[in-house]
Amino acid sequence: MIWFSADWHFGHPGILIHQPQRLNAFECIEEMDAQLIDNVNALVQPNDELFFLGDYCWKASKAGHYRERLNVRNLHVCQGNHDSSSLRNHVSNLWEMHCRRFNSGDTVCKIHMCHYPLLSWRGLHHGGIHLYGHSHGRYETELEAMHPGRRAMDVGVDNIHRLTGEWRPISLPEVIDRLVGTSPATYTFDERLEGPFEKELKT
Repeated sequence: MIWFSADWHFGHPGILIHQPQRLNAFECIEEMDAQLIDNVNALVQPNDELFFLGDYCWKASKAGHYRERLNVRNLHVCQGNHDSSSLRNHVSNLWEMHCRRFNSGDTVCKIHMCHYPLLSWRGLHHGGIHLYGHSHGRYETELEAMHPGRRAMDVGVDNIHRLTGEWRPISLPEVIDRLVGTSPATYTFDERLEGPFEKELKT
C-alpha cells in the first residue's frame, strides 16, 4: 500500500501554539509525537511505502530517534522548510520535489509531490495530481474555489484531520477517490485519448 503524509513536526512545541486544533487534541508535545507515531504504525505496514512531504521534526539531532519509532521501512521524504539535509541519513530518499507514476486499480496517475502547494505542476492538464504539505490545511477552501476540480490536496496531518477527524496518513486509493473519483474528468488510463502524458507513461 502507498501512503502520504506531511507536517508531523515531531518535537516542536511551537506547533501546538500555531495550530490550535493540535493544542485542543494534545496536552503536550510528547503526547502529540506518540499519537502521530502510533497512528502511522497502526495503518502503514512495514513493507508499505510512505511518502512524507516535509517538516519531519524540529531538531535534526532527534531525527534518528523518531525514525526508530516508525515501523515502515520505505520512508521517502520531500524536504520541508524545517528539515535539515542530514535527514537523508535516516530515510530512504530525500528530494526537494518528486514526480512518480502510480497505479490504483484501473487508474494510472502521475503525482507531483513537494512540500509547498503549487498552482501549476507537471501533468496538470493531462490528469496529473499534485500533493503537498506546509499550509496545514489553511488554504484548501480558497484554492478549490479558485480552481474547482484542481486535482491537488494538502496531505499534511492537520488537513487530513480536518477531512476525516483522524491524525493519520492518507492512502493512495483515498487520494484517487477524492481527486479523481469526484472530478468531472473522471477516467481510467485505457479510456483516455493518447497524448504526450500517456506516451510518457508507457516509456
